[in-house]
Amino acid sequence: MQFCSDTPEQYEADGVGFKSTKTDPPKPIIVEPVKERLAYDIAIPITKPRLEHDIRKLSDLDVAVLKPVFEQEELAEVFRVRLKLDFATTATEVSKVDFGSDELPPPQELIASITNKVVQRAKLPNRFAELYPTVRNYVSTRCFGQKVDLETNAIRSHLSRLEIQEGIAKYLAREIAQLTIDRRAIEFERADYRLSETRPFSWRRNLPPLIAKKTLFNYVATYNDFERRFAEFLDNSAADVLRFAALGTTEQGESGTQFRVDYLKPSGAIGFYHPDWVVVQRTKAGEVNWIIETKGRVWEGTAAKDEAIREWCERISEATGADWRYMRVNQSEFNPGTNALADLIDDLWSRA
Repeated sequence: MQFCSDTPEQYEADGVGFKSTKTDPPKPIIVEPVKERLAYDIAIPITKPRLEHDIRKLSDLDVAVLKPVFEQEELAEVFRVRLKLDFATTATEVSKVDFGSDELPPPQELIASITNKVVQRAKLPNRFAELYPTVRNYVSTRCFGQKVDLETNAIRSHLSRLEIQEGIAKYLAREIAQLTIDRRAIEFERADYRLSETRPFSWRRNLPPLIAKKTLFNYVATYNDFERRFAEFLDNSAADVLRFAALGTTEQGESGTQFRVDYLKPSGAIGFYHPDWVVVQRTKAGEVNWIIETKGRVWEGTAAKDEAIREWCERISEATGADWRYMRVNQSEFNPGTNALADLIDDLWSRA
């Protein structure tokens, strides 16, 4: 789960409703490990963040290989069409100037505005000075598919539109982030961490809480009815599941179980992904540790999270010798009628 960055619309798509009510909200419950259930404890390594931006790599960026902004989905279609007509089709500027020359900001101010937006989207604070020349170079030579004079009223008119500034900033933030990202080797913060060390945390979603047998915790922290059904499947139907736990987040957005994996967002910023579940499965070859995400709808960034946690599992398996794997279970594909996690996995992979 990633509580702090999701929108209300995303929660509703995942089955979480936001309703007005005249009654007081339900009091939160306290979720905590139960000493008598230590047989269901799960060891899950805590690793240090491994992504960081190395701004020194910015010197390797070849602006000539970047594409015009009107070829990028980051720019709204209406502006892509207009810019294509003005530049790609005729190779000359034919649009009507929207403002008088005295009302248009100078090019330095416009480029600075776009640069600040790149800084904000890619989460690169205090890097304005390094980014400004790159942004200016791109806008003047590649942004419009040809070299342009930033002093002309027509170009300044285009760059004055906030929608075009945002489109340019989104595209450049993504490209710059991919270039400057540095992936370090896996480093453990707590290689021996166990869920029994989880501090008690409050929970107020999807109440009354679910009580399960195969988990270390007194309650299963679920956000919505889909997660509740999945927990019931793990607890009651999946005969090959030995133990499981919801890696719930608190209302402050930090994981109650401390487990998180950093990943590169589509915006170019580095974010933290809090998966939903850890499940230990019994197989003929031994125990398999699963990180599982239950998803009501696939949003932008889901693929980046999938890639990050799948790579984490591969690297942790290599480093520890334990078998760690990842799977996403979409609500539309979930069949609670199976009697084993293995059957659910086979069913999902057959659809892939």
